[in-house]
Amino acid sequence: MPANDDASTWPSWITRRRLVGTAVGGWVAAGLSACGIGGGDDADDDTPESTETPDLTPIPTQAAIGTPVGGYVNPERYLGRTLTVATLTGPYTDAQREAYFTPFQTATGAEVFARGIGDNVDDLKAQVDGDVVTWDVACIPMDQVRPLANDGYLTEIDRAYVDVTVLFPEVVGQYAVGADLFSTAIVYPVAAAETPSDWGDFWKVERFGEGRCLRKKPVGTLEFALLADGVSRDELYPLDVDRAFASLDRIKPHIVQWWEDGKQPSELVANLQAGLAASWNIRADLQTVRDDVGIQWTGGMLSADAWVVPRGAPNLDLAMDFINYATRAVPQANFSRLLPYGPVNRAAFDHIRPDRLPILPSAQPQFGLQFFENWNYWIDNLDILTDRFNEWLEADPEPTGTPGA
Repeated sequence: MPANDDASTWPSWITRRRLVGTAVGGWVAAGLSACGIGGGDDADDDTPESTETPDLTPIPTQAAIGTPVGGYVNPERYLGRTLTVATLTGPYTDAQREAYFTPFQTATGAEVFARGIGDNVDDLKAQVDGDVVTWDVACIPMDQVRPLANDGYLTEIDRAYVDVTVLFPEVVGQYAVGADLFSTAIVYPVAAAETPSDWGDFWKVERFGEGRCLRKKPVGTLEFALLADGVSRDELYPLDVDRAFASLDRIKPHIVQWWEDGKQPSELVANLQAGLAASWNIRADLQTVRDDVGIQWTGGMLSADAWVVPRGAPNLDLAMDFINYATRAVPQANFSRLLPYGPVNRAAFDHIRPDRLPILPSAQPQFGLQFFENWNYWIDNLDILTDRFNEWLEADPEPTGTPGA
């Protein structure tokens, strides 16, 4: 989640795709972004960032789903115990409070407290290093999990408590399970004469309006450049880096904004200052732009947030049981009715009103049109490719042919 002069209120740790194993499965660790009930510290600014404006307030698209969650019908089960969840502050936390924290408290008797996540995961590491752990659960970027797990900061997810069989396997790991999914996809003006079909069209600067907007980071940007150059989604990784930069060379002169603030791409398109942009789907659904921009999901990159348990968490059993609860179908559906993050529980869609599904990245048909960010690849290559990307940005573009010609 990128820089913003205003308070960061949305989970935007978009440097966050990192796991262990393969891109879409077999990883040892997973990570995600934000959660909480009952207050907390100021949030870190490293996620889809946003400002404290009315259009970020969670607005339910249907009534709360009151169906009891199986196995969570004893309000005295954890009576007298407390659970501390590390989270970002703001609307994301408000939605998690309504979908997860308050219902879990009501269903089990456990008192739930939220605390600010602080500077990325530094607070978590400091607690474990100091052997004074106060957090039971944290919601962090997926790409943060593998480093934390490798360095011994996390507790393995106890499958005796957490049923992962109903979750998308791509977000199930040894040390984390997914909390939600979001996507980076193409946004376009709904009033445009024609709609782009894929990233190949994004590169056709002679069509689809003047100017383009891409993120000022290699993650996702290199993948989109390869898709525009004809690489298939299932053959992206490991990235053909030279081919990706050659593709970016062709569109570089037409970029009107290399965005760092997640608000920018959808706003630029809505205001017709860019013909097309790569944007988080959650930003394309803000009240200020949702009537003016549409999403083309084909070739979109799915990213995730995840639940983790710090090593030495004081309430280990309660932490695992909460993660299980938060990944059940009804709580997941209640979260996605408030904010346009996709559920990680495949059964959640049975509870979501049909007219809500088109904006959720893990719903069909859009889910099948996208690819998962390869967190393992990026944890191994982020530093070197960030350096190369920044050097490339600073270099003057060489004359090239028309993109997409």
